[in-house]
Amino acid sequence: MGKVRKAVSVLALSTAVLTGTANGAGAAGSSPTETGPCTVSGAFCATSDNGGPRIVLYCGMSQPVYATWTGGGYWNNRLPRNGVVRMFDETTVKYVTPPNYGPVRGNWGPIYSLRADC
Repeated sequence: MGKVRKAVSVLALSTAVLTGTANGAGAAGSSPTETGPCTVSGAFCATSDNGGPRIVLYCGMSQPVYATWTGGGYWNNRLPRNGVVRMFDETTVKYVTPPNYGPVRGNWGPIYSLRADC
């Protein structure tokens, strides 16, 4: 429980979320001002309360988190094969998403990049 509580507090999971596409341009069909939870079958999907394109990651993809994603948002992990997304600060893993979990609200502030591992 201590590790989970620490991870939640590090991410301020109650106030933000994350996700990304390989090219940083957002997923096809995403709105340039999309907020709120998103779901993409077979992928990890994230949005920011600050707006901008959502991030969608499929197995093996990674992406930096948009610089404007400094506050709250959502993420939803629907990667296949119990895939997880590792959320990094500048150098270390800050959080690993549980498989098939979300949508969850969290804080993008401490997160610099994402990697989908399946």
